[in-house]
Amino acid sequence: MVGEAGSGFRTGDRPGHDGVDIMAARGTVVRAAAGGVVVRVRCNVGGDSWEPTGGPMPCDSDGYPGLGGCGWYAEIRHPGDVVTRYCHLIRQPAVTVGEPVTAGQPIGYVGSSGNSSGPHLHYEAHEGYPATEDNAVDPIPFMRRKGVPL
Repeated sequence: MVGEAGSGFRTGDRPGHDGVDIMAARGTVVRAAAGGVVVRVRCNVGGDSWEPTGGPMPCDSDGYPGLGGCGWYAEIRHPGDVVTRYCHLIRQPAVTVGEPVTAGQPIGYVGSSGNSSGPHLHYEAHEGYPATEDNAVDPIPFMRRKGVPL
């Protein structure tokens, strides 16, 4: 997914922002940045996190600033223990844990779940597995080095 970048990686205003926000319309298809295996699918709001249950989830409606959390999100583990994370999806991701994915495969749709002020994709890149705050890297130069512009 290519779109205009919004909030950047660990800015002065948001030092804990471990990714970049890519502005896109609600319902825009979110695609895997590269091939790998899905390692996490979660609903994360207000400091709590749930695996999908098949029933209603707190992430099934729009969030708001200050709520906290990534909303509906998916993580993909790529070769070399690189992990990409895709947050604020409109509904449960279209992939499941353990599922192999290919570059460009649809994995979800842009939404505004979790700590979000409007529709966008929060995208993270991590050099290490599992994904942590300590191994998060700025996705824009990271992807540029891989030959994939954001």
